[in-house]
Amino acid sequence: MSPPLETSTRLRAGAVFLLTVFVFILDLLTPLGWADWLLYFIPLVLTLQSPRDRDSYNFAAVVTLLTALGGYFSPRDIHPAVALMNRVLGLMVMWGVTWIVVRQKQARSQLVGARAAQAQAEAGREAAVAARELAEASATGAIHRESQATRELLLSSLRLDGIVQSAMDAIITCDDRLQVLLFNEAAEQMFQCPAREAIGQSIDRFLPARFREAHRQHVEGFGRSRVTSRRMGQLGKVMGIRANGEEFPVEAAISHIVVEGKTFYTVILRDITERLRAEAQLRGIEERSRLALEAGQLGAWEHDVTTDLVQLDARAQAIYRCGTGVSLGVMMACVHPDDLQVLQELMTSTHRPEAPDSRFTAECRMQYPDGEVRWMVVRAQAFFEGTGEGLRVTRVVGTTQDVTARKRVEHLIRQSEERYRRLIAVSPYGILVVRVDRVIFANDQALKLFGAVKAEEVLGRSPFELFHQDCHEAIRERTGQLLGGSQVAPMVEERIIRLDGALMDVEVSSAGFSDEEGPAILVMLRDISERKRLQDRLRKTERIAELGTVASGMAHEIGTPMNVILGRAEYLMERVTNEGVKKGLQTIVAQVERITRVMNQLLAFARRKPPERGPLALRDVIENSVEMFQERLAKNRVEVDLQLDETCPRVQADADQMNQVLINLIMNAVHAMPDGGRLRIGMVPVDAMVELTVADTGHGIPHDVLAKVFDPFFTTKEFGKGTGLGLTVVKGIIEEHQGSIAADSEEGKGTTFTILLPVHKPSGPNA
Repeated sequence: MSPPLETSTRLRAGAVFLLTVFVFILDLLTPLGWADWLLYFIPLVLTLQSPRDRDSYNFAAVVTLLTALGGYFSPRDIHPAVALMNRVLGLMVMWGVTWIVVRQKQARSQLVGARAAQAQAEAGREAAVAARELAEASATGAIHRESQATRELLLSSLRLDGIVQSAMDAIITCDDRLQVLLFNEAAEQMFQCPAREAIGQSIDRFLPARFREAHRQHVEGFGRSRVTSRRMGQLGKVMGIRANGEEFPVEAAISHIVVEGKTFYTVILRDITERLRAEAQLRGIEERSRLALEAGQLGAWEHDVTTDLVQLDARAQAIYRCGTGVSLGVMMACVHPDDLQVLQELMTSTHRPEAPDSRFTAECRMQYPDGEVRWMVVRAQAFFEGTGEGLRVTRVVGTTQDVTARKRVEHLIRQSEERYRRLIAVSPYGILVVRVDRVIFANDQALKLFGAVKAEEVLGRSPFELFHQDCHEAIRERTGQLLGGSQVAPMVEERIIRLDGALMDVEVSSAGFSDEEGPAILVMLRDISERKRLQDRLRKTERIAELGTVASGMAHEIGTPMNVILGRAEYLMERVTNEGVKKGLQTIVAQVERITRVMNQLLAFARRKPPERGPLALRDVIENSVEMFQERLAKNRVEVDLQLDETCPRVQADADQMNQVLINLIMNAVHAMPDGGRLRIGMVPVDAMVELTVADTGHGIPHDVLAKVFDPFFTTKEFGKGTGLGLTVVKGIIEEHQGSIAADSEEGKGTTFTILLPVHKPSGPNA
């Protein structure tokens, strides 16, 4: 080897080495999705100029190894399977091109040698006729070698054709007029056109009409340039058209070669329809993710567990007040000390191999150097690689959301709810919330009104179960108005049914409202039983007052005539002997006496003097009253049973009025037992009261009548046998003594009156 040739070879080898190192370093530093490894074709072309064919094969093997290493160590920004497929296809093309070029170089070398030998033989024939035989022999050998080279060139062509036809990318070769000379099977499938129809046709057939002129100019310019090839993707997105008129995007790589003065173009095409669709979907997903992050004010971050570096987006950087590419400790430096340990434990828990794809959500506070404290919600998920014992977490992806405003609102809502809860709890009104004809809420006062111990006894019930049937029509009308848009219903008085069956008068206020669960009605109830009782008592008092005035006048106007009538009747009775007349006079005397008693009861009822209360032995009063009725009790066959506790203290009462009470109760008992029976009078101490009971075994009082027995002028006796004032007087006397009276009766079994009187409390120094 001559020194210039040796120097050129060394320079070419050094250039190949430096370019290879440069491409390998570039491939390592750029993301996997970048096709920088295609730059290996540059030093590969230099090796093709080497006179030794094995140099090209050796370098192709080295490039294969470096491409694999680059694919393994390069940063990943696309799916590894996609990158692997692209690199394998590229290496296949590289090996195919290397093999074809080397074989063509070999064949060309052999052909050149054959032609040189032929020329030498012809020169020998012209130089010396004497060496004809030798020349012919040499020519024959040369022809034989040429034939062998031709056969080898044919075999190489066949091998190349096999590679071209089996390639996954479309390969089209055109002449300088851009007429198709080669159209492989992949091109047939891509353009949906058989090769027999494509060969000989202009390549313009496979381009949309609007691109044909520009494409032709580009090819002609490329043919005139010194650039012999342009790699895949360098031309940008090119549009192709199928036989059915469908346009589709392709990536193209183009090269040209000059053979015997003619330029041939080879284009390698790849349909990128699916890739562009996938990229569009990916961009859509990324855009939606970005919009979701912005809408939710989420800061996104990713922790590489291997390097302990955290990549944060702009919002996450603002939240954690640090840059991107920092350690996990730096990122979490602003977490509140009280929440830091809990958050660290949660993040550590996601690293457990036994819990792959584990995730967590936590609320924590951020405390910044300026003293500001903000609430955050951190959500994260761990991703694992490997299997079995080699399973380990590689990265943790998460988001952080500033929820300070929400926390403040929740705090205000809780405060408001607590205030309303307290207002409802202390409200003197019973409060119900009704939705879809069912009670869904009842405060303590409402439970008390209905006599419920637990809320479950009222919740879920229909208002029609809780209100008297007389109110149902009004409830339906009111409900329709409130659900139809009316905000407030007028206040009304209605009756509720307690759980024990008792009725209670209430004042009802209603208002309609709507919440997230739909329309509802707020019902407020106020017990007006006491007001009704006081009103009734006032009416009775007014009636009594009027009665007192009338009774006073009647006593004055009727008393004197009655006394005269009674005196004259008694006078005549003593002097007449006719039994009929005498019997009539007796009737007159009896009726006058009855009228007198009624007038006295009226006066006693209307002008009852205030009690003169003092310490009273109630036992003595009971025994004296029973003694007064001894003969009548015996006559009516009424058995008396006294159950008087000896330990009962004295009561604070008026003796005369207590005697009047017992006389009325005993007389009522006797009237209730016309055929005889048993009268039981009991007395026992109860706390600071003395309980007095008067019970008979008479015919009893109906339940619907029992509530009216204390009303003035109400009586169950036959006309002319009662005034209806006796029990009214008794109730008035007891209430004036700060006591109470109640009646309990069962038809056919008798009636019991229960009286509670306050115990006498001594005062003074000896008390």
